[in-house]
Amino acid sequence: MRDVVVTKADLLIEEEVPPVLLDLCAHVSGYEITAARWACGEFGEYKSVIQFPGPELKEYTTTRFARLKKEQAALLGRRR
Repeated sequence: MRDVVVTKADLLIEEEVPPVLLDLCAHVSGYEITAARWACGEFGEYKSVIQFPGPELKEYTTTRFARLKKEQAALLGRRR
């Protein structure tokens, strides 16, 4: 997920990366640290240090997708 955000950031509507996407990237990076610890035999941690932005991410992606589909329909001369 983080790779999609990083490699496709030019497709975002906003001028800057929204906080919810930064939280997602931080969450994934946190799990990389946890996975590295597991690889070393340290199994005390089992979560990312940053909580997954579930509801916020769902709201963000749902509203942005709907907005983009509406703009697409307008550009194609369709009403939505």
